[in-house]
Amino acid sequence: MRSHHKYFEKELRKLPIEKLWEIVEELLSFHYYVPDKIGMNYEQVLELCVILKEIDEMFRNLEQVAILKSELGKTLNHDVSN
Repeated sequence: MRSHHKYFEKELRKLPIEKLWEIVEELLSFHYYVPDKIGMNYEQVLELCVILKEIDEMFRNLEQVAILKSELGKTLNHDVSN
């Protein structure tokens, strides 16, 4: 997981704070929590953005694992029934 953190930090550090805020807002759009834009400096917004991207990546990976398990289960059940 640390490699994801470093990757996202490296890639996101290239972006201006306005773009980081867009990413934060997109990733938090399903929540009602809105961070204090005025009270956060660039490094804090960057860290928040990196963490949110890591979480998003983890959930994507979990979704892929669930899909693969489901497909594997279907394949195994099909093989057993034949």
